[in-house]
Amino acid sequence: MIAVAEELVDKITETIYYLRTGKVPRPIPIPDDLPDNEMRQLITYVNRFLVEFATLAEAMEQIAQGELDTRPLLGRMAVVNSFKALQSNLRHLTWKTQQIASGDLEQEVDFMGDFSTAFNSMTQQLKDSREQLVDLNQQLERRNQFIRQTFGRYTSDEIVGVLLDMPEGLNLGGEKRQVTLLMSDLRGFTALAERLEATQVVALLNYYLSVMIELIQRNGGTIDDIIGDAILVIFGAPVALPDAPQRAVRCALEMQKAMRQVNEHNLHMGWPEIEMGIALHTGEVVVGNIGSTKRSKYGVVGQMVNLTARIESFTVGGQVLVSPTLIQAASPGLILGDEISVHAKGMREALRCRDLLGHEDYPELMLEEEETILTTLAHPLPCYYLVLTGKHLEGPMQLASLVSISHRRAVVEVDCQLPPRTNIMLRLKKEGGEEESPEVYAKVMHPLDELGKRYLIHFTWVPADMQWRLQRLTDGAKSP
Repeated sequence: MIAVAEELVDKITETIYYLRTGKVPRPIPIPDDLPDNEMRQLITYVNRFLVEFATLAEAMEQIAQGELDTRPLLGRMAVVNSFKALQSNLRHLTWKTQQIASGDLEQEVDFMGDFSTAFNSMTQQLKDSREQLVDLNQQLERRNQFIRQTFGRYTSDEIVGVLLDMPEGLNLGGEKRQVTLLMSDLRGFTALAERLEATQVVALLNYYLSVMIELIQRNGGTIDDIIGDAILVIFGAPVALPDAPQRAVRCALEMQKAMRQVNEHNLHMGWPEIEMGIALHTGEVVVGNIGSTKRSKYGVVGQMVNLTARIESFTVGGQVLVSPTLIQAASPGLILGDEISVHAKGMREALRCRDLLGHEDYPELMLEEEETILTTLAHPLPCYYLVLTGKHLEGPMQLASLVSISHRRAVVEVDCQLPPRTNIMLRLKKEGGEEESPEVYAKVMHPLDELGKRYLIHFTWVPADMQWRLQRLTDGAKSP
């Protein structure tokens, strides 16, 4: 019996050793002949502990693997009750986490000590992060709205989309950029506006601009400004375009070809025909948002803008005048006409521009060459003229004579020399029934003789009644 007792003590010692190393041994077999003494009672207690502990260890392993729905634990060990509390807390914590995942960041826990503190701190950080994200989204929406307001009506949807994706956004300030500028203007529009009703002027102008803006946006241009009948367009900003000069060339040719559509509409509405001149120039400008934080616009500044405007002032209706830098940037393929010297303020030498007639890649956009056949009048028509500086008439009326005419051009004889590309106003003598002398506006093209007495002029504005009068003169000169 003593040997049996010593063997059982060794079994109990071995079991305790296994428990200390993290293993759960099997229950200790109790001999049938072992009396109901302290040894049997001790082994019975150890075996009951092993059964409960084995179930608890299995449940703890399942929880460690993420399984909270373990089989119910039965037993009288205090640890079993602690485990049940842990299991309940973990289930509750899981539910709280699911609520947070669904967007409810008001969840808190207060039943797990330091873990509760850490959990609640995490929830608060999530709330703060969400508030920051909401604020950032509002800032992003304001930025996108600013971009749409700034560019939405001035450039294509494609370019606006690129701007919305730009991470750096749009800040007040500017940068130097190589761009191509297009500037267009209607010839004689000031005189036309004075002879039409205000509603007619606006309707005529809006239709003209709607046609032109569609072409500009289709070719990737950004409208910098619309001042009355004048349009300033940027190619190559705010989004850089490697083919900006080529786009500008195509756009200018399309705009001139579209004037037939505009004038067909004008005639249908009973409005006069209009003509447009266009200038193209490539160079470096400063581009950016100009203004204050309360009001600003995207635009360009620099000497190049003034030079483009100067080139445009030398154009006549139906003409596209291009600078040497544009020719260099947009070549090859350009079809060019006559050379025109543009004298600009601050430049020692004249800028040798060319008349753009078309492009080899777009034969359908070839512009019609200017008419050169003029009808010589049987008797020169006396008239008077004034030189225009900008929009103002300068000096006294000078005597002149119309020698020959066509639909869009004429030869005028004067006593004083007129610089090429000078704008003049011609006033003819009144005929019977006319209340006042009719006025015609024109641009001096070039002299026709060495003495500078006769000049070729291009009409920029001829009122409807005057068109009939000139047509009668032409028909009379052709009659036998």
